[in-house]
Amino acid sequence: MHKKLILKAFEKAKNEEEKLTGIIVSKNRLSEIISEVLLNDYKCVFGDKSLRVLYTKAKNNDDEDFEIKQVRVVDSLCKYLGYEDYIDFVNNNSNLKGDAELSKNKNGIHKTVNFITKNKFFIILGFLLIIVLVIFSKKQQRWMVWENNQYIEVEFDAEKYSLDQLKIYKEETVVTFKKIKPSCDLIFFDKSGNPKFWYGKNLKGELELFSSIGLHPETGKTLKPISKYMIDKYICFDISNN
Repeated sequence: MHKKLILKAFEKAKNEEEKLTGIIVSKNRLSEIISEVLLNDYKCVFGDKSLRVLYTKAKNNDDEDFEIKQVRVVDSLCKYLGYEDYIDFVNNNSNLKGDAELSKNKNGIHKTVNFITKNKFFIILGFLLIIVLVIFSKKQQRWMVWENNQYIEVEFDAEKYSLDQLKIYKEETVVTFKKIKPSCDLIFFDKSGNPKFWYGKNLKGELELFSSIGLHPETGKTLKPISKYMIDKYICFDISNN
């Protein structure tokens, strides 16, 4: 069902990157590029390892198709390829229409997408209601809020802080989770090549660095480990690429 979608996404990333760099790009690098595009352009979290697994499966099983369970991932991949959604992708790829109709009737994907879209307001409202109930049922809970570049412990005060600001207190987060000013002078990786910083974009779309893995304090999005691609593109600009 989504085999062609994965293959076309990797094909697009390969053509664009090889045109830009003039060198043959590895499968690992292509998966990193696609994962970063999904996160930065469509706010969709899908790891490069998962993309590599799907791509390998698509290449090695000529007669076997597969389904990506996450509707958000499917829609984001379609947008990356220039389509509005998966239905638009199928309609513009005539060899997929029969498979799409069969899968739609079998799994109800089309109905699920419409249900989520039409009932988004009630889903969000119900989620917020659950948060409120949990907060007020735990009066002895410790709390923290994001202030400047770090989390600090505070008393629960619904008048002073909004419910979005108040987070359940975690000592490790208060001690280790800090926002770091991006700079080329930073040592981004340890001796083993493991990233020492994680990144995410704030509400203004600006890249921000943090000292440990977690969620972005403003957007709530999962932070991603820093990569050479993001360093070169957003932190240490290479004049030769401009």
